[in-house]
Amino acid sequence: MVTEGNLRDILSEKGVESASFEAREILRFTDNEEEILKIAKLRGEGYPLQYIFGEWDFYDVTLKVGEGVLIPRQDTETLVDEALKLLKNKESPRLLDLCSGSGAIVIAIKNNKNGVYFALEKEAAAFSYLKENAEKYGGIEVINEDLFSDKAISLFSELDMITANPPYLTGEDMKSLQKEVEFEPPSALYGGEDGLLFYRFIANRYHRALKTGGHLLFEVGATQSDSVFELMKDIGYKNIYKVRDLSGIERVVVGEK
Repeated sequence: MVTEGNLRDILSEKGVESASFEAREILRFTDNEEEILKIAKLRGEGYPLQYIFGEWDFYDVTLKVGEGVLIPRQDTETLVDEALKLLKNKESPRLLDLCSGSGAIVIAIKNNKNGVYFALEKEAAAFSYLKENAEKYGGIEVINEDLFSDKAISLFSELDMITANPPYLTGEDMKSLQKEVEFEPPSALYGGEDGLLFYRFIANRYHRALKTGGHLLFEVGATQSDSVFELMKDIGYKNIYKVRDLSGIERVVVGEK
């Protein structure tokens, strides 16, 4: 019989960093020894645990995930926390989530605040997960469209908030991905050679879709907060500020129209 200790050791030998945590999660998922060993083998090859399970908890929701969609990460909960603070006193706010992926951000916010919610995702595989997750929790209009298109931009106006966790890895970053991340879709990771392609476009072209006093919230990479702050300032956002995640990294940049 495979015990938690045995499984932890097996995972450690295969190079899994959080072996103790993953051993517990796997044993919660199944007690079938053959399946446990199969999962351990896949993890040793770098295949993400979240894809193996087919779902993952984020904030206070459980989301379907799989190949073709970015895995929700705890870092992103910082953006949800900040969004809910800003929306606290707004009645039925209108919010658009761009690069929505599994829908983690918009679903977590909507689950804690009634309002009018839109989620936009271009990639077909990711959109299928977004649609399924949004249907489970309800109250979100999902749109399969390219955010760079004039059509997408024209769909929205009078928004209280835009949220986005866009692709932000640089060309250099893409050359040195952790093996788990290599299984995630490149389209959800690569943000142009300097990692700022999506930030520039969204901050500039979606500015018109916000109400005066509305907010744009970006998740950013570990070294990007200053660059995103400056480009939002140049475009004309005001009261711009940064929010640190639980690791102390400046993870979210917020600007007001």
